[in-house]
Amino acid sequence: MNIAKYISICADDFGITEKVDRAIIELILNKRVSETSCMVLTQNFKNSSKELKKIPINFGKGIHITFTDFNSLTSPKSITKNGKFLSIKSLFLKILKKKISKYEIYNEINSQLDYFEQTMECKPDFIDGHHHVHQLPIISDVILEVLKKRYKNNFPWIRNTHEKKIKILERNISLFKTFLLSYYGNRLKKMAIKNNFKTNNGFSGIYNFSKTTNYYELFKKFLISINSNHLLMVHPGETDENLEKIDTVTYTRNLEKNFLNSSEFLDLLNEKSIILKPFHLI
Repeated sequence: MNIAKYISICADDFGITEKVDRAIIELILNKRVSETSCMVLTQNFKNSSKELKKIPINFGKGIHITFTDFNSLTSPKSITKNGKFLSIKSLFLKILKKKISKYEIYNEINSQLDYFEQTMECKPDFIDGHHHVHQLPIISDVILEVLKKRYKNNFPWIRNTHEKKIKILERNISLFKTFLLSYYGNRLKKMAIKNNFKTNNGFSGIYNFSKTTNYYELFKKFLISINSNHLLMVHPGETDENLEKIDTVTYTRNLEKNFLNSSEFLDLLNEKSIILKPFHLI
């Protein structure tokens, strides 16, 4: 008899487009995901948040801290051009060269948190980052500083993308990308634990977002050797012209949404004795 494992499945990018948001809300109502991560910088977030707040089911509501590609709230000069954030590659190079302003990062994080709280009328249950920017040096240090000042002893939990090497190799999905993110995830995980933040133990969901993806087979690999407190990241939705203009992850969102709504998804969870629960309640 398999021992029940409590894990969380998080739908990223709530707010990015209306169709993605509708898909995520549907999945929450169907209890196919246990939380969602909100991008507050999008034009669509404020409208979609009204529907998100109406959901009677207990689920996790987090903030997707954003420092790439979208318009900023505070126009930090060191990492924007005409008010718009740089690409992840350009941001990473600036961080390596230590050419970003901690003061500007601090103000932007606080502004995004302010906007989330004003719109959602609650503090975030968890913190993560678009393109996992919350784990990068300098940004991660400032995030912890901000959270400790804002939330005292009532911290939101923090996502990390660290996974044990043997599990990464066993799953054998996008190895370079997964190992790179695991390296930075491990750094943040250690910092979070040292500062008394709750964080996940195990992470999966990384892949190359190829149009030829067999998502059912991929998802089975995501579940290999998982334990309780595991966090599985998904990007479900429905693509359209609006999404294609602002993000590179498009067609696979449809694949993910359809799979998560399927009986095959439920069968896999039952087979593995997996129970979904918002991470802040595990």
